Amino acid sequence: MSRHPYLGLLAALLSSWIPAGWASERSAAQPEFADEWQAADWSEQLAELPAPGGELSITEVTLSRPERVRQTQEQADLALAEGDWARAEYRLARLLAEYPDEQEIRLRLAAMQYGRGALDDARVQLQQGLTLAPRHADMRLALARLLAEQQRYSAAFGVLDGAVPEVASHLDYYSLKAEMARRSGDCDSAVELYHRLLVHAPDVGAWWLSLGLCQRSLGQDFVPAYQRALASADLGTASLRFVRQQLEQYGATQTH
Repeated sequence: MSRHPYLGLLAALLSSWIPAGWASERSAAQPEFADEWQAADWSEQLAELPAPGGELSITEVTLSRPERVRQTQEQADLALAEGDWARAEYRLARLLAEYPDEQEIRLRLAAMQYGRGALDDARVQLQQGLTLAPRHADMRLALARLLAEQQRYSAAFGVLDGAVPEVASHLDYYSLKAEMARRSGDCDSAVELYHRLLVHAPDVGAWWLSLGLCQRSLGQDFVPAYQRALASADLGTASLRFVRQQLEQYGATQTH
């Protein structure tokens, strides 16, 4: 095995710590000590030293994949704590180049790229991940949110439409999908999605409001949805005011 170049420097450094005259003092030891050192009980306690001229063997420790991932996460955390985003991204990207299917690393890298405004880099990163893992719901959700940020609602809906995760455990996935359908003018799909969502969470006022908006756009009865929205506890003041105005206008038209 070839020696590492730093071993010579290490040997020189260690030699500087040996006190001057140490060798001569050892050779001038008193005779009684010499006899004791030759006794059997002393010799049994002595470690066997390597033969002169023997090479120092260095065993390289190879980390397992989970250990590499954990180490990289820790290095990225440390870099972020020091405010060095570039180094954190570099650590994550280097690991991802070696293990492209580490999707949690990819999601974290894409989130950092998004955070510093590199939206195209983040989008490409997520698209590459979906090529490797088409059913990865979190990857699709992240890409759809990025596209929604760019007001590319139809594209975002298409990304979310590419997988069918379980509704009960992916409410945020289907909530965004319904909203992207509504914003892209596909109210038929939005109505169907909001009905599915409200089965699992019937008290979300924002979903009732969006359902009512789509039902009104389609010429359907929107009043029950708006009334449920008014009765919810999660709508803000502006949304509540809007719903009341819509109901008042509807009531006025019904009396004439």
